[in-house]
Amino acid sequence: MGIEELDLSVLSKIDCPADIKKWERDSFMIHTISKTGGHLASSLGTVDLTVALHYVFNAPADQIVWDVGHQAYGHKILTGRRDQFHTLRQYEGISGFPRREESIYDTFNVAHASTSISAALGMAVARDLEGKDHHVVAIIGDGGLTGGIALEGINQAGHLQKKLLIILNDNEMSISPNVGAIAGYLNRIVTGQVYNRFKKEVEGMLLSVPRIGPRLVKIGRDMVDAMKTFMVPGLLFHELGFDYIGPINGHHLDGLVDTLEKAKNNAAPTILHIVTKKGAGWSVAESAPIKYHG
Repeated sequence: MGIEELDLSVLSKIDCPADIKKWERDSFMIHTISKTGGHLASSLGTVDLTVALHYVFNAPADQIVWDVGHQAYGHKILTGRRDQFHTLRQYEGISGFPRREESIYDTFNVAHASTSISAALGMAVARDLEGKDHHVVAIIGDGGLTGGIALEGINQAGHLQKKLLIILNDNEMSISPNVGAIAGYLNRIVTGQVYNRFKKEVEGMLLSVPRIGPRLVKIGRDMVDAMKTFMVPGLLFHELGFDYIGPINGHHLDGLVDTLEKAKNNAAPTILHIVTKKGAGWSVAESAPIKYHG
């Protein structure tokens, strides 16, 4: 399919989240942003998450807050701005970020990173004060989570114990590699660092022991497996007052829908940790996520 020839027979019928049944969102996004410019890799990485969010939650009654907005192009397409998407970041066109003045589906004006959790917490507090019961969801990247504002928001949310869902979109990459204790912690959750280190550094040495080497390797593996049962993924978030779910595949739509359906009914503040790949669905962007960041 050429970049000038797109079959959008399904997407052309989607004017709001309630219309979601099937979608050609990847091709449409690539086609448009190749002309207008924009944060393509980030938004391609959250296509499945965006569809799942708007399938499970009832926006705009349920409030969805995007951190920064680089991940939110799919959200714009599915919330009534498909026909204006070609004006993205153009003079008098639609904004490259969520903007309340632009759509009732954009709950918070964003540009700087790390603000979504605090904003969503404020919305959850306001909801409870007004006696309402809608859902509030914040989507933040692993880079954004390392910001001080985000950590302050998590600390306060855990203290207040408001019903709030935070989706951590872990693509292991902001514009440049993340640094610090939080980034290292997330990496250990995903990679199982203890087990991998054991395999690489110790098994070879044990196997070299005459006659009993294989037996020593088996004993060592059993010990590591036992240790892993006490090393609960997300323990840091539990200690901060959150229920933790994950990590799960952020590109498996059915799994995302099922998990979101369960998470949205949790009364406690909850962190859902998903693992995605920047530029997913387009090999060019997958192989060069920095170039196609925006």
